[in-house]
Amino acid sequence: MSDRRLIICGWIVLLAACPLVAAAFDYRDLTNQFAHPSHSEKRGISLDEAVSRARRQSDDKILSAETVRVDGRRVHRIKILTSDGRVKHTQIDADTGRPATRRR
Repeated sequence: MSDRRLIICGWIVLLAACPLVAAAFDYRDLTNQFAHPSHSEKRGISLDEAVSRARRQSDDKILSAETVRVDGRRVHRIKILTSDGRVKHTQIDADTGRPATRRR
């Protein structure tokens, strides 16, 4: 009887630990890596990451943000309202995370 109780207690502990393990696991990262291997190799930065970087650089207000294609490259365009009331535009290359330069 004590072996049976030990096995049941072991299963209860394992089942109770499953939600804790699952909460720490980021399944989105796994699906991105395995579902789209070409994207994981050349991941770059997301639009959210680009906006976060712009927010960290100053206390200005983000008016809008979008991802567009410029000369075949993905570029994050961010419109910022400065503290003195001017509107500033910034572009970040989505593949490198660096400020995008305009090609002419």
